Amino acid sequence: MKKRHILFLCLAVAAMVGSCVYDFNPQIAGEGGFLIVDGNIVIGEVSQVRLSYSWSLADTLATKDEARMAILYRSKMHVEDDKGGRYENKGTAAEYGFTTSAGGAYAYFDMREADPSLQYRLVVENSLGTYVSAWAPVLSPGQIDSLSFVISQDQSLMGICVSTHSDGSEPSYYRWQVYETWEYHAETPAYYKYLYTGDEDGEVVPLPDSESTYRCWLSGYRPEIMTASTEDLSEDRLVNHQLYAINNRDERVSVIYKPEVLQMRIPEEAYRYWVQMDRNEQDVGGLFSPEPSELRGNVTNLDHPEELVLGYVGVMGVARAEMYVVDVWTRFFRRTYKPTPALDTLRTPAEYLEAYNNGRRPVMDVFNDVGFWIGYEWWPSNCLDCRLKGGTTRRPPEWPN
Repeated sequence: MKKRHILFLCLAVAAMVGSCVYDFNPQIAGEGGFLIVDGNIVIGEVSQVRLSYSWSLADTLATKDEARMAILYRSKMHVEDDKGGRYENKGTAAEYGFTTSAGGAYAYFDMREADPSLQYRLVVENSLGTYVSAWAPVLSPGQIDSLSFVISQDQSLMGICVSTHSDGSEPSYYRWQVYETWEYHAETPAYYKYLYTGDEDGEVVPLPDSESTYRCWLSGYRPEIMTASTEDLSEDRLVNHQLYAINNRDERVSVIYKPEVLQMRIPEEAYRYWVQMDRNEQDVGGLFSPEPSELRGNVTNLDHPEELVLGYVGVMGVARAEMYVVDVWTRFFRRTYKPTPALDTLRTPAEYLEAYNNGRRPVMDVFNDVGFWIGYEWWPSNCLDCRLKGGTTRRPPEWPN
């Protein structure tokens, strides 16, 4: 019988900064090629705005021509206030800690010193005209009271919920975005590595912790359009409002899952827009799909006012809250088990070299029934490297362990 010496790794939690734009490329029934202006003017922070194009059911790759995209990349963008102040597009995604996973043209505006008592709008200039968002005052985000999760009775879904309130006398309209970070693991940890010297003199040595590819982290924005209002409630308050749900086989919740919720209060007009856009996303081309004109946001081409432009640029503050969902506490994750690969127990340099050339790597010591060492257990290399699923072994800066 093999006896394996297993190292139990400590669990930890993360904290990363999110932005206020996510991948938004709506599919529109009928004609495509509408300009999308995606982002918000966030007072007190650096704001990110992305320009892209929609696509239709009839679109092919051929219709997404280079000339049309070139117009986006040559666009000039700035934010202005109603007192004549101007905020230029400057900086990079890396400088401000943003992600640019989707295609399009990006702009960054440093609004950290902007006056919250003024009104603001976005201006985009290119060869197709001058596009402006509607002037808007700064809306306070309301207060996030708590985040929570609820597991369905059949243990198959976990809902991520928010409780929030506002002190205003009028109903509130909310929109949320969620920046999620999660830790996940490779199939097994490795405690050794093979030092290949080009001949049979290679050796197996302990693997330093700094070279381990067992623990990885991934981050990204949730794609859902998440909105709600208190207009039909007796109080301007939401309690345990579910934002989205996660399946119990989703690797995000396999170790530690951290959602960071970004909350914005938006005008009623913006709320109606995002509700309609969400319906369109859910029912593209269906019997009750909206006409493109019903999807008009608050951005207008001053040179061609009849042009349909998608997107709603809000002016707002943002409230943030985060929580950690740890699987050793919830026992929610259900692993999809795969057959264990055929493993080799090897003990000679010649065997090591052959296994190495066949894509296997040493993992752990193997002992016989009476406790004598009989060799190293070798696994396929793809079972040991969590980076193959897109993550990084670089622990986030504020990860406490």
